[in-house]
Amino acid sequence: CKPQPCVVSVEGLSSSTTDVQLKSLLMSVGPIQSLQMLPQQRKAIAKFKEPAHALAFQQKFHRRLP
Repeated sequence: CKPQPCVVSVEGLSSSTTDVQLKSLLMSVGPIQSLQMLPQQRKAIAKFKEPAHALAFQQKFHRRLP
């Protein structure tokens, strides 16, 4: 998988969100290769094994914040 199409950024995480919770959410769409939590920035970077899963995750969970 080329780097970009498989990578998703999850932003605006609650300080109480754990990597286990997030991994479970990500894997509900498809298998992931890696997950990097960035708690200071309240975000995480996840890499799916397939670009289609990354796209599906973005479409399913993307929310626009006002």
